[in-house]
Amino acid sequence: MPDLALAGAVALGLLIYLVWALVRPEDF
Repeated sequence: MPDLALAGAVALGLLIYLVWALVRPEDF
């Protein structure tokens, strides 16, 4: 199921991005 894998990768990327934005707000 490549669509599910792609959706998972995007969700993981967004989660990392949001956590990074909370931890390192000066980078944004």
